[in-house]
Amino acid sequence: MRSERLYFGNGFLAFIFFFFYSCLPKDNPDIVLEDFEDGSYLNKWEIQGTAFNAPINIDSIPEKNFNVHGKYFAYSVFIDSGSFRGVGKLISNRFTINRKFLSFLIAGHQHETRSSVNLIIDNTIVRTATGKDDLILREVVWDIEKYLGKEAYLEIVDALAPDSENGYDNRVLVDHLLLTDKKVDRITVFEDFESGTFNNWQVIGEAFSEPNSRTKVYCPLSANGYKGNYYAFSFGDKQDARQGKLVSKPFKIEYDKIQFLIGGGSHEGETCINLLIDGKVARSATGDDDGNLRLKEWDVSSFKGEMATIEIVDHHSGSWGHIMVDEIVFFNNPWWQEVARLAGVIFVIILISSVLIFFQIRNRPKKEISDTDRIKLEELKDQIIADKVFLNQKYNAKICAESMGIDSDNIEQLFLAGEGKSFSEFVNELRVEEFKKELNDPKNKAYTMIYIANQCGFSSKTSFYRIFKEVTKITPTDYKKQL
Repeated sequence: MRSERLYFGNGFLAFIFFFFYSCLPKDNPDIVLEDFEDGSYLNKWEIQGTAFNAPINIDSIPEKNFNVHGKYFAYSVFIDSGSFRGVGKLISNRFTINRKFLSFLIAGHQHETRSSVNLIIDNTIVRTATGKDDLILREVVWDIEKYLGKEAYLEIVDALAPDSENGYDNRVLVDHLLLTDKKVDRITVFEDFESGTFNNWQVIGEAFSEPNSRTKVYCPLSANGYKGNYYAFSFGDKQDARQGKLVSKPFKIEYDKIQFLIGGGSHEGETCINLLIDGKVARSATGDDDGNLRLKEWDVSSFKGEMATIEIVDHHSGSWGHIMVDEIVFFNNPWWQEVARLAGVIFVIILISSVLIFFQIRNRPKKEISDTDRIKLEELKDQIIADKVFLNQKYNAKICAESMGIDSDNIEQLFLAGEGKSFSEFVNELRVEEFKKELNDPKNKAYTMIYIANQCGFSSKTSFYRIFKEVTKITPTDYKKQL
């Protein structure tokens, strides 16, 4: 009974754990409101004024734009020749706020009323964001949980006069509008190479000249899996011959993980990306000797607060002597994952403790039972063996108790105290011994082991194999081979 209670207790603990886990909040899938990748505002945005004609392709503008997501984005007053032509705005279709956060990329002039993105609910601007007087697209995240269920729309505004003194930046750039339940500000893009330069890196050696795009890849090699238009690639006009590395600016580790795309050679220490702390390699990753950039990540939670640098290394000139890297991002684990991990650790500790207690109970010395109980136990065992009632597949403590006129709990207590085993364990041992005897009988040579096992009280092949191995420490098949 003690073992049964223990198993029940473990089952209850498992139920509590999985119930707790099921109640943890789950992130709904993200909703892309707009990424402009179809190259049109048609049926999605109302165009007012002359500032917006169509989404702009990154390849069609002379300036270097940073962090464009994909190829197209909203870009005001840049039409064909690049001259400034008037003012205007884009007004989105109405949508229902059904996620906690709204994130997007924005660049351009810093003016909250004349060059901005606005969120409008009930004809009121409730959120606004601007650029930083440059063309670097930066991520903005709005917490909009308080507006869940509300109908809203967005407007992208360029109301600056064409002849304003800040002419170069009198425009607004917007990309990748996303509704999400993830707290997006836990993710930071460290480098995506979309500037088309290595300006944020120290270039050492000759392997890296400038970020590559698909049009710049030297034949016959072609990369797959990079994000955006550009990525770091050390395979140049001399193919694998040149060596060198890129070294990032120092940064403070403030996130749990670093994630990146990597491809190329698998030479450890020679074609790799490294995380350096105090000048020593703390984390490293390589490609897989092919042109596919695959997502990999490092757990850097133990290094939080320390200064670090990232280096992208090509110190190999033989086969697959190059490296490809893209989309290096920093991020934290969602809080509920940490809670679930802690709950899992607690559950494992409780489970291990329960198992240890079980074996302590099972293996401790038997309690002495009274002479009366000992006689009763021996009589019970003799009757079970003599009548061979254990050959009945349904025979259990309850049936035994009814035939003997005693309580089934008393039977269990007698066996646990007098034999150190449960009633069912005693019965199964008898069945195993009966099986061994019948298997050795020449009269049963024509029968299968499963047929004989069924005649000996086992109800299924699975339970027979399991119980036989528990009792004898070998399988029925191995036992038969020994005969």
